[in-house]
Amino acid sequence: MLVDIWDQNMSRSSMERWLQVCEADNSQQYPININLLAKLFGASWYFTRFVFFRGAKILPIFDQTPKLYFTITALHEQFLKKLKDAKHVTLFDTLIIIKNEYMLQIFLAQLIGTHSQQEIEKALTILAEVSLLCAVEILIEDNIQLKENIAILAMGRMAGYEMNFGSDIDIIFLYASDKQVSDMNKISAFTRRIISTISMPKPEGSLYQVDTRLRPYGNSGTLLTSSQAFVDYHKGERDIWERQMMKRCRVVYDHGGIANHVLRQIKPFIYQQFGKKTLCQEITSVRQLVIDTQIDTKKAQYNLKVGEGGIMDIDFLIDYLQLQHGHEQPELHTESTRSALQASAKHQYFSQQSAKELLQVYDYLKRIEGNLRVFDMKTIDTLSQDTDVTTRVARSMGYLQADRKQAGQEFLVDYQKQVHNVRQIYHATLNGI
Repeated sequence: MLVDIWDQNMSRSSMERWLQVCEADNSQQYPININLLAKLFGASWYFTRFVFFRGAKILPIFDQTPKLYFTITALHEQFLKKLKDAKHVTLFDTLIIIKNEYMLQIFLAQLIGTHSQQEIEKALTILAEVSLLCAVEILIEDNIQLKENIAILAMGRMAGYEMNFGSDIDIIFLYASDKQVSDMNKISAFTRRIISTISMPKPEGSLYQVDTRLRPYGNSGTLLTSSQAFVDYHKGERDIWERQMMKRCRVVYDHGGIANHVLRQIKPFIYQQFGKKTLCQEITSVRQLVIDTQIDTKKAQYNLKVGEGGIMDIDFLIDYLQLQHGHEQPELHTESTRSALQASAKHQYFSQQSAKELLQVYDYLKRIEGNLRVFDMKTIDTLSQDTDVTTRVARSMGYLQADRKQAGQEFLVDYQKQVHNVRQIYHATLNGI
């Protein structure tokens, strides 16, 4: 058994089952690079199930160099070619299979080590966007008149090309303001159909879970917002956290030019000139509120995202720098946390050394997050002290000691050092304002 397999017991049992299937079929259904198959079996139950579901059809992927696409157009063309021969009634089943096969390629690239964490996240985000585009295109064939009247905005990690394994897609739906009530009803029904179809579980899996809570007024607001209502909402007096949210927003579907026009109108309000102390107080108080309400201090666990020194500390620190200086420096108008960090250091709003340290820890935390989630592709952000889970994540990060408990403990010690460093930079930057 290979020493760098994340979960050796899981890999061994899946490999034994695979060999039994091969023997029963009187076939030799295994790739030349069987070590990579063993690593996959030990890393992800989600992809293990998918490999068994696809059988011999999926095996050539293990003997090929993973090819990742970093433009929407290139991957979209590949998807359309593969969808071309599918029957209309099975288009979504085929789309799910294509999406999972390509996501498997991305994960194999990570296991092999051919791409950086940032490249893995960009590839995953482009995959999500292309999957969404294909889903809309399939559904809109029956509602072609809606094509020019609906737009979709990507929010959060999707907007910044920083999605991970197991990420939801955060989106907002807009429609042209001049539509009649009857048209609005059709568009509203269509958006609900998009969400339900994309989220629907099938034997092949599902495309993505969809989160629309970042729309105006959140869950209490309408699912669909007119372009003018969206502009009016964000031109009004909004809380700082809503400005933070709208920094991470970009257009992913807009044949009628609705969304691009909207974002041009509201950008000056997102990056208006804020009072330094007021902005700092608002951001730090919201950050503390998240910690107080979402972290259970009685449980022996670590939250990668919202815990002290976690991903959200880096996000909120960068939010402050972008909102404080964005009115004077357009290069800070970026949806990406990494790009904003680099731009802040470049223009001397933040020290080069601190930016370098935060970029390294950001990659480190996002890699742990992805390795934790890829097991069953669920949106998990919590590291427990459960030995099996901790050991699997520790081994995925290179802690390969024979003593499983020791590996997990050393990993957690190093993890705490990293988040402590982030917390110190966060306090040093914001407490002195």
